[in-house]
Amino acid sequence: MAEESSINEAYNVLKISSFISTKEYSNKKLVIPIYQRPYRWTENNIIDLLTDLYYQCTRLGHNVGNVYNPDNAYRLGTVVLHLNQHTDEAGQTQVDLVDGQQRTLTLLLLMKAAVDSKRFKEQLNGFAPVEINLPDCSETQKNLSKNLAFIERHVSSPEFTPEVLDFLLHHCEVVQVTLHDLSEAFQFFDSQNSRGLDLSPHDLLKAFHLREFATSEDSLKESVVNQWEQKNTKDLKLLFSNYLYPIRQWSLGKPHLHFSKSDIHVFKGVNLNSEYYLQSYPFQQGLKIIHNTVDHYNQHTHRTFDQQIMEYPFQITQTLINGRRFFDWVAYYQTLLDPLLNNAIEEKGDNWLKAVLYQQEKLQKSKHSKVSRPTALTIVQTIDNRKDGYEYSHWWRQGDRYVRRMFNALVLCYYDRFGEQDLARAIEYIFIWAYSLRLQNASVYLESVEKHIRHDNLFMRLQQSLSPVDFLNKPLQQLNQKNVKIRNLETVAGIKTIFEELGYYISKQVMETANVQ
Repeated sequence: MAEESSINEAYNVLKISSFISTKEYSNKKLVIPIYQRPYRWTENNIIDLLTDLYYQCTRLGHNVGNVYNPDNAYRLGTVVLHLNQHTDEAGQTQVDLVDGQQRTLTLLLLMKAAVDSKRFKEQLNGFAPVEINLPDCSETQKNLSKNLAFIERHVSSPEFTPEVLDFLLHHCEVVQVTLHDLSEAFQFFDSQNSRGLDLSPHDLLKAFHLREFATSEDSLKESVVNQWEQKNTKDLKLLFSNYLYPIRQWSLGKPHLHFSKSDIHVFKGVNLNSEYYLQSYPFQQGLKIIHNTVDHYNQHTHRTFDQQIMEYPFQITQTLINGRRFFDWVAYYQTLLDPLLNNAIEEKGDNWLKAVLYQQEKLQKSKHSKVSRPTALTIVQTIDNRKDGYEYSHWWRQGDRYVRRMFNALVLCYYDRFGEQDLARAIEYIFIWAYSLRLQNASVYLESVEKHIRHDNLFMRLQQSLSPVDFLNKPLQQLNQKNVKIRNLETVAGIKTIFEELGYYISKQVMETANVQ
């Protein structure tokens, strides 16, 4: 209990105008200790901070001189300080910044740019930013100089108004925790992270999109949060990191390796609520029409009787609509992806994948079709290692999982764009494209996947295709013994067999026969 008491006594909520002001540190020297990592915030981090400021300032209709209201204050996080026992020759007590360095230094850069611009004399009257002692670190100095130039351009822009600066100084705040014992300060910092305050990317997205709800939809927040919390955290993480994020990146021709907090901007879109944004752009009009049409149809009294619900026509690469629609979008693609992940073709009940696979299988086995070749069902059963005569014993290797993930992602994208039209043929086409990577490499890494997609980006081609024919008409590479590099073909025997039966692998015997002829 004593430890809790000491922490509580050092706990303060400070406005930014106090937190980084010289008045807060009279007879004290604020220091970045040498054990801290370098300052590494990027332009993207700064844009995120400024965007949040602009948004909150606009949302609240803030004007210079507005009375401080703690209910509307915008919290910028927590900083942990260690108050040293010793004083220097000038009688100043050293205060070490243990946690919160990145944001604190960026705020000081903002204040320096605002002071130097001479545009905000009224807002800065009586305010002097604190000087902070930095360790001798070339990386920190380089990034500070680079970011200051970037911030100066923003501060001189019309968007950075006196209202924005006033909101930052007097209506934004931080939680400041000051501790006297260094080990206690580190313990507090570690406990914050171990208790989950270092949120995952999908948790940060949840918080962002909840803030984007229209006021008229506040009553829906509780049910949305409950539905989100009922989802398996691991499943959400995999959905974003393995599918939603890479698909959106690959479809733009951009690389993807890992999904982190610095990438959540990919899932921030537009807010269609006029109460938040007074300006509307032409590209938003189509989104507004669809958004409102679906809502009006589903809310009509006729739905009470006919129960005919209109589903929102989501696209996985669409411009996202912030707020409620984001949660609907995530739920939709989690459901759509499920058949590709959970061997759903072997289970009872129908789903989009099972229906198409068995329809093609039934057609090929009918008396009207004498074609004998692997079907889409054979392909999916093989990569699940569930097809007799098509053994795939090492499907579980990490590299093979990367290839399967790439296959799943592109099949999902195809169905998302063209539905069941030529889907069985597309599964065959995508299988050859994806699993040629497996056969051509002794080992497969994430970098191998990136290189494969960069060489022949079917995700981009799919987004540019107006019909299945546009996507499926480009010939794929035919493999032979020379360009198959996997060490033990027996581990992927079923994959190789399908390639042979579909005419995409020329065996040694066939090549020798062709050479003789």
